[in-house]
Amino acid sequence: MSAHRPMDGAQPAPSPRVQEFNLTTVARDYHDHRTISYDNRVTIGSSSHPRPLDRLLGHVCHGALHDSEERGGDAPKCYPETRTAVQRDVMSWIGYGEQDEAPSKILWLSGPAGSGKTAIAGTIADECYKQGLLAASFFFSAFATSINRHSKNLLIPTLVYRLIQHESIVGLKGEALAVIERDPIVFERHLDQQLEELVLKPLRKVAGRSDHCHWPKVIVIDGLDECQGDEQTSGSDAQKQILSAFYRACRDPAFPFRIIIASRPEPVIRHFFSNSPNLSLNIFLDDKYDPDADIRLYLEAMLSDIRRRFNIPSTWAAKEVVDRLVKEASGQFIYPATIIRFLDNPQLGAPQQQLTRLLEWRRLDNSKPFAPLDALYQRILRTSPDPVLAVKWLLFINRQTSTNGLGAWYIRALESYSGELDYVLGSLTSLVRLVDDEGEPEFHFYHKSLIDFLGDPHRSSNLHLNEESLIRFARDQYYQVLQARGPQSNPDLSAAASTRAWTFLETFCWCLPVGYIDPRRRYTSADVKWWLVNLKGSDLDTYIPTMFSSIHEECKWYRCLPSCAVWRKGVLRYCREKGWRVPAATELLWDRFKKRGFYGSLSPLTA
Repeated sequence: MSAHRPMDGAQPAPSPRVQEFNLTTVARDYHDHRTISYDNRVTIGSSSHPRPLDRLLGHVCHGALHDSEERGGDAPKCYPETRTAVQRDVMSWIGYGEQDEAPSKILWLSGPAGSGKTAIAGTIADECYKQGLLAASFFFSAFATSINRHSKNLLIPTLVYRLIQHESIVGLKGEALAVIERDPIVFERHLDQQLEELVLKPLRKVAGRSDHCHWPKVIVIDGLDECQGDEQTSGSDAQKQILSAFYRACRDPAFPFRIIIASRPEPVIRHFFSNSPNLSLNIFLDDKYDPDADIRLYLEAMLSDIRRRFNIPSTWAAKEVVDRLVKEASGQFIYPATIIRFLDNPQLGAPQQQLTRLLEWRRLDNSKPFAPLDALYQRILRTSPDPVLAVKWLLFINRQTSTNGLGAWYIRALESYSGELDYVLGSLTSLVRLVDDEGEPEFHFYHKSLIDFLGDPHRSSNLHLNEESLIRFARDQYYQVLQARGPQSNPDLSAAASTRAWTFLETFCWCLPVGYIDPRRRYTSADVKWWLVNLKGSDLDTYIPTMFSSIHEECKWYRCLPSCAVWRKGVLRYCREKGWRVPAATELLWDRFKKRGFYGSLSPLTA
């Protein structure tokens, strides 16, 4: 599915401009002292022509930096005194790798889901930053609210922004900004060309101006497998483009940096590195790095912490209990981390009771690679009062945040009743965070393996939901809000809040045509009129044709579904009253046999 398609697989349509509510202060082309959201960026007013640095900032994904506020305190890091062997190997390669018999400029840190790749990458980035070795970083995330963190589009500008901050690379800032001044649309060029124009050419020009010994040494790219592509590029193609661009850079004498890439061993990434053995060093997180010892150390420390905080007897987690948990982890750090969050959830009861429940969940098919983790996910999900509804909400939240970029406050306003999400998901906070540190709505999945589990019917079994069920659930939520003429819960929907660019109803009306109308339900002309009245903004000529086309997509040539006639009749009446150009009778007749969009035939006459 395309990164910008709605979860119901509807016909492609322009995505509503509601994809970023955690807004970043940047600047774009023209300024008029207003703040306007557009495609995940904010324009800050200024009366002058934008400076090159402002243009660059407009294409920087601040949340992808290793120390960003968006990653925050929950960013995975290695527990103290764990993963020391692999950290030592990586740091040795950064410092002395050029002395190897066959020096490599790319290190691929790989391993299965839950093996701790992001924690290691984050810890390495922090350590390199402290030592002045970190040149730049980009942490992809499939779960980030900002769609920019799972797209390749802002990767190169973000790296450039960090590179030009280093005063030791004398002249780089001026040369890079000069490129932007000469070619303001350089950010729209192919990844290879962006790297050539914004990094390699400037580096060639400044090569002799300062001593390379004082330059930073390493670029860290984490979660490459979570780069999902966009409407034009699939995820695997985007990953291949990134690897090819870095491969080319590393072969250029002007490029002095080493690159660490952390990812799962997905086929396209594995194929790339298997075909470039002379350029890369591969570190796979297997038993060689003794993960069991690190998992044991982590479990013992965290269980002791829980014991002290809850005043539990020291015998509550005996050695044989820890032994069993370490064995079941099978080297996956996500397993003990989830267990600790589960035991530390006061909503579920006392930690002793939760540990007893945990130890009773023993019937596993250990022939499957993720059997212990799958069993843990199964049992935790079943602590919800309605596990199937919980899974629907989890998958709905994941699609709405990671694909459509909608904020938690908006999703909570789609509840069937106030507090529904707290009721259904309240016991699952070891899997997903529901609020931030200030108690504001926020959704954060702790690990991608949960969505992998739910998406695989062989793993999630009777908790697996097919696409039709998810489509129906999403449409039901939107239908209920439409019939109620607003949210049925009571979230804070005040307009112009610091991180909200639109009211709920405006956002809702922009989203509705992009796949959330159920063509098999009965709608009325009053529904259509309400939608049109609340459809505000400058993009009526986008969303109205989208609705007109999408409502007809599931109709047969010989018969339209019940909702189609209602919506099309209401839309055409509106367009005629406004003096719009509308489809001719012959066009509508032909549309029965070969569906077509009406972006040209349904539009303002002044367009």
